[in-house]
Parts: sequence; C-alpha cells; structure tokens
Amino acid sequence: MKKMMLILLLTVGMTLSFAAIALVMLFALNVVESLEEARDLLTGQVPGAISDFKEGELEVVQDALLLLQQHKKEIEQDFEKLKEEHKKLEQDKMNLKDEIGELETQGQDGDQNAAQARAQRLEETIALYSAMRPADAAAILNGLPDEMILEILPRLPERQAGRILSGLDDETKKRLAPLLIEGKTAQR
Repeated sequence: MKKMMLILLLTVGMTLSFAAIALVMLFALNVVESLEEARDLLTGQVPGAISDFKEGELEVVQDALLLLQQHKKEIEQDFEKLKEEHKKLEQDKMNLKDEIGELETQGQDGDQNAAQARAQRLEETIALYSAMRPADAAAILNGLPDEMILEILPRLPERQAGRILSGLDDETKKRLAPLLIEGKTAQR
C-alpha cells in the first residue's frame, strides 16, 4: 500500500512539474501574458483554437486533411512513375540514336554499293555504245534524257563520240553541243 501511495505521489508530482515547466515556457516565449490567457490556452478556450469550430466543422476539416494527404501520396506516386518513365524514355532515346547511327552507316554502305554498281553498268553501257554503229547509237541516245547523254558521250572514244553526236537530231545537238564544249557533264 505504501508503494502505491508513493507511486501516486510521484506521478502527481511529475505531472505538476511538467505543467509548471510548460507555464514557464509559455511566459518566457511571450505566448501568453497572464495566467488567464495561459488557462484559456491550456483548456482550448483561446479564440481561433480548435474549440472555436462549430459543430461538424472539425470533422469536415479533418476529412479535408485526410483527402489532401491521399492526394499528396497519389501525386508522389505519379511523380515517381513519371521519373521512371522519363528514365525509360531517355534510355529509349539513346537506343534510337544508336540505331540511327547504325542505319546511317548501313545507308552509306548501301549508297557506296549502289554507286559502284551504277558505275559498273555505265562502263558496260559505254563499251556497248563504243561497239555499235554510230547511227544506231545515235538513234538510241536521241530517246534518252540529256543528263544521260552528257554522261555517256564524253567517255566514249572521241571519234565514236563525234560520229554519234553528228547522228543525233538537230534539236538535241543544239542543246548538247554548248554543254559538251563547256565540259559540263552529268553530276553524279
């Protein structure tokens, strides 16, 4: 029984000392200026305190706070998802850059192969026109675009090119002669 009384007194003493410390802090920090203000503050009677809410308003405010906390969590989750998606997009962007680089390299290789194949076909065509009779070659060249004629004629032996040029129709000769004299050939 003595032990119970001692524990009870000790509990009451500690409670009072904590209350005393709280009062001293309220006065020291100039939160309150009188004992009445301190009592009102500690009992929740201060204007603007939670006890001034009308009935039902406190629940509405608490519900609103809970709702805001939920929205905050959802926004944080969405933000984390966006960060992950951004990282994924950055990685995809890097992968696409690598693929584009590889495709450009392949395209350049393809262009070189196509250019080599075209050059080979052009050499074969020139050899063919060199072996043909000039009148026959001129008849074929008359139906070709000027760019192709300008690409073929300068590469033929001069004598063969001259005979073929003289076999072209007059209008084609008029168009091509100045270009051949100026040394303009097809740009490839």
